[in-house]
Amino acid sequence: MKTASATQQNKKFTKRILIEVIIAIVILAPTIYLCVNLKQIIINRVLKVVELKPNSEGYQTWLSPPTTITRGYHLFNITNPIEIATDPSPTTIRLKETRAYHYHLDATKQHVHWSNDNKALSYSIYRVFTRHSTKFEPSAVNDTGIYVDLIRAIFRTQFGKKPAQTFFDMGGMNVFNYGNSIQQLEGFTTELFNTVREKMTGPNTAKSGFIYRYNGSRSYNYTIRSGLMEKGQVLSFASENVPFTIPSPDTYPVTIYDGLTFVPMLFDKPYMHIFQADFCRPITVKFNRILSMFGGIDVHEYVIKFIDLQQCTNVSDINTCPELDKIDVSQCISATLPENTVFLSKPHFYGSKNETMEEMNIDGFTPTRDEHEALIYFEPYSGTPLRAHHRVQLNIDATIDPMRQSEYGSDLEPTKQRGVKRLIPLVWIDQEVNVDDATIGKLRFVHLALRYGKIVLLIAAIVLIILIIGILEYFARRVARNERSQRAGNPKDNRLM
Repeated sequence: MKTASATQQNKKFTKRILIEVIIAIVILAPTIYLCVNLKQIIINRVLKVVELKPNSEGYQTWLSPPTTITRGYHLFNITNPIEIATDPSPTTIRLKETRAYHYHLDATKQHVHWSNDNKALSYSIYRVFTRHSTKFEPSAVNDTGIYVDLIRAIFRTQFGKKPAQTFFDMGGMNVFNYGNSIQQLEGFTTELFNTVREKMTGPNTAKSGFIYRYNGSRSYNYTIRSGLMEKGQVLSFASENVPFTIPSPDTYPVTIYDGLTFVPMLFDKPYMHIFQADFCRPITVKFNRILSMFGGIDVHEYVIKFIDLQQCTNVSDINTCPELDKIDVSQCISATLPENTVFLSKPHFYGSKNETMEEMNIDGFTPTRDEHEALIYFEPYSGTPLRAHHRVQLNIDATIDPMRQSEYGSDLEPTKQRGVKRLIPLVWIDQEVNVDDATIGKLRFVHLALRYGKIVLLIAAIVLIILIIGILEYFARRVARNERSQRAGNPKDNRLM
């Protein structure tokens, strides 16, 4: 009788073990499949979200990006203008940087038109600058300084090394001008400006100012590719401010991006060439390193490089291209400017060669990486720039006509000597771009899922298996205990067995 009971119990035990093994397989099989394919599943979801198609989630994000843009303008106040004017060649230019004047930049995309096959789209950029609500200090409106008279410096390029008296009658005696700092940005007028104003192009010509010229107007028109892995590639470009265009994607020997549309999967992109519409030329950004930021996102840090694409030994490898301390952007400032008049550099000429610094002979530059290097932090899967510091500096190679103190007072008068070229900084700009917390939270989840997802899935599967098996074992043992109790309480039944 005991043998029959034991045999029945063994069958139940074997059946229970078989059920538990099947349960474990049913849970583990899809878990292992998910673990093997988890990375691709997550990446596919990210790519689906950033896909640029009409009425897609990616299109809505592109149209209204979740970013805030702040620009800090730093002017250069010349502290020894008379010394420079009277002896321009050997005199050290001494300058003092102003405090930062912060503005909020609202850039909107308008007039969006898709191509018939939805593989390209055209759009215009409108920009509005307003004083930053918290960072712009109210007392800044009273700041004054001595700055390069940009209008006069540009006007001077139309004359030879020894200008006629007509030039001085119209432009005055000094390349420097005492004025209000904020007006240098938001707009001011002079007698010379009113004279040359009719030759200016662009939407805002009533005043001169680094911000005024671009504020509240349609600035640029782009046509770009919209395919997932090629979105943002520039097909054509036209500026509303100066007669500059990119008529076709073959204008440059490399692929150019618009800087407002970002391609995903940056793992095979050690560098990108991003068009800077304000300066009518592409700027190269190069991968520098991987950093963990924003609570667990492995961002790719890119830095700006000024390179000469025309001098590359191999244009597909920027390491073969000469790196420059400054690049010519004259034609984007004024169509009448000769080449090599206005230059773009890194702020305070950060990273420039010692020879360049010595040749400029400027006292007042204090370049540091934290304050003056241009850095962009991309989330590599979506291509989203989570934070960026676009830092650039405008400089003018101004012709300074040697002056002397007038015998009749403190005014200056020309000496009739040849003009001397001196590279003088005008302003440097720190454009900071930040993505909102909601977007950072979503991308943080992506990185945490990629980093720990497999472990979490396996632990969850094992815990679930243990839990289910534990429940089965609990009820199986309870049933067995009840059966033993019944047999112990009914000896007659035991005898019949």
